[in-house]
Amino acid sequence: MDAHQLPLAGVEPDAPRPNHHLFFAVLPEPGAAQAAADLAQTLIARHDLQAQVRAQRLHATLLSLGWEPALSPRHLQWARDAAQQVRARAFSLRFDRVLSFRRAPQAKRPCVLCGPADGQQGFIALYEALHAALWSQVRGLDGVPPAPHITPHMTLCYSRQAVPEQPVPPLEWTVRRFVLLHNLRGSPGPYEVLGEWPLAD
Repeated sequence: MDAHQLPLAGVEPDAPRPNHHLFFAVLPEPGAAQAAADLAQTLIARHDLQAQVRAQRLHATLLSLGWEPALSPRHLQWARDAAQQVRARAFSLRFDRVLSFRRAPQAKRPCVLCGPADGQQGFIALYEALHAALWSQVRGLDGVPPAPHITPHMTLCYSRQAVPEQPVPPLEWTVRRFVLLHNLRGSPGPYEVLGEWPLAD
């Protein structure tokens, strides 16, 4: 199971294809999104990559709530109720290197922006608070497991060939909110924002 994802109802073998994805994320400011898109084009040209992520879909995932055949009102309410419990402060998020994550054979590999631990502390604190809030809705405060380790990142493009880890000009912005996004498989447009919550100054 992806460390970003929480377990929901099981999927039956004959169930319809899961085409709807709910997940929490932080979004880059416009200047950071443009810088990331420009960097992606540079990497694509340098390493002969494919499948650039559109600037309007750039994000850093906090937690995935999984894929489902239909958007579930129950899961949507669960997510919104948990998000309202989160108390976290605005923070600076910094990425300064790129690399390719591993994927199953024949699958395209994500080329991602990552960063140093001291540039990720606010992100991790928000992730852990959100993880605890979601689990407490299911098990109560005494049943919250530790949050799995994550690597904060922003996916720039996908390709079958790997990009060697390398430094890039730092990309940094202040995160002042987090959002709940809905992705419909195959949709060419931006993700649908189903909720957003401000962070304290």
